[in-house]
Amino acid sequence: MRPPPIKGQVAVLKPIIDKISITYIIADPDLRKALIESLLQEIEAGGHWHHGPFKIGGVAYKASAQLVFPSSGHTVRVQAGPTKKTTTHHLRLEFNPTALGAPGIAFLKAQLEALVLDGLSFADIIVNGKVTRVDIAVDIVGVHLADLLVTTKTEGKQHWYLSDKGKPETGYLGMKKGDKNAKWTAYNKRQQLKDNPNHPETQAYGGLSRTRIEYRAAPMKAFPELVSLKSPFTEISLAYPKAPKGVKSYEWTFFIDSCVRRGQTAALAMLPGGKLRNIYQKSLDTAHESFWRPGKIWEAWPDALLLRSRPKIESCPRQIAVDCKSPSPNSLVVRLTHGPAPRLQSTAIGKGCK
Repeated sequence: MRPPPIKGQVAVLKPIIDKISITYIIADPDLRKALIESLLQEIEAGGHWHHGPFKIGGVAYKASAQLVFPSSGHTVRVQAGPTKKTTTHHLRLEFNPTALGAPGIAFLKAQLEALVLDGLSFADIIVNGKVTRVDIAVDIVGVHLADLLVTTKTEGKQHWYLSDKGKPETGYLGMKKGDKNAKWTAYNKRQQLKDNPNHPETQAYGGLSRTRIEYRAAPMKAFPELVSLKSPFTEISLAYPKAPKGVKSYEWTFFIDSCVRRGQTAALAMLPGGKLRNIYQKSLDTAHESFWRPGKIWEAWPDALLLRSRPKIESCPRQIAVDCKSPSPNSLVVRLTHGPAPRLQSTAIGKGCK
C-alpha cells in the first residue's frame, strides 16, 4: 500500500455504502405476529434492543426498535408490522453496513434470527428482500469542500449551508421539495465527525480534510442485483480549480464564488466574451477532467458490496485503486451473510490482481 497523501495532495477513495434500507415480505401470518410480539418483548427487556421511531415517512409500524452493536454503539433500525393496509412488506431494516463492518453484520444476523426460533433467515432477507434505498458515498481526502467546485446534471434546486466564516459546509443538490429529498449531498465529513459528541479520539486519515459526496438511490431490487447499478457519478463533477496564468488570485476567487452561487454557465456568461471567457472556460474544463474520473470510481463499486470497513488510501492523487474484477452476485451474498470477507488476493476472485 502506498503511503497516505501529505498536505497539499488529494486522494479520491473508493465508493462505500453509507446507508441501506431493505424491506421483506413474510408470507406466514403466524410468523408475522410472533415477530412483532418478540420484538416488543425484547424492547421491554432492554439489553441490545431499544425503542425506535414507529413512523418512517408515511408508514407506521406496530413494532420499531434500534438494535445497538455493543462494541461500537452503531445501530440498526428494525421495524415490523406496518399499519397501513396497502403496504406490501412486513419487515424493514435500515443500517450503515460500512460502519457496522463484518462483526456488526454477524451480530445483526444472530440477533435477528434469534427473535423467532427457526423463523427468519438473514440470508433470505438479503437475497429476496427489496433494497428501497442505498446511499453511495465517495470521500475526497486532503481537500476542504470550500476548495472544490461541485456541479451536477441532476435537475432540481440547490441549498448550501455556510460556516460562520462563509465557507460551504453542506450542500444539498437535486432537490425537489426539501433537503431530505435531495439526490446529492456534499459535506465536510471531518467537521461532521468533530461536531458529534461521541466522535472518536483519533481522527481518520491523520486529521486531513475530508469531503464526502453522497448519492441517494432507490433501486427497488434485491441486494445481489446492486452490482448491476449504473454509476450515478457521471451526473456530478468535482474540480479543484486553480487560477489561469495571468489572472489575479482575487479575481479568480470572485469568479469561483460566482460559479458556486449561479452555476458555471451563468458565471461564465457574466464575463466579457472572447479571449478572457475562453481562458476561464478552458481552466474549468481542465480542472474537472483532471480531478473527477467517474468511470474509474465505479470500477470499485463491486468492492463496496463486500461491506468492508472504511476504505484505505491506496492511490496516488486523482487516482482510484481497484483490487480486481467484478465478483459475481452470489459471492456478494456469501460475503455479506457469512462474516468477514477474506483478502481478495487470497481468493479465486482476486486471482491475478496486482
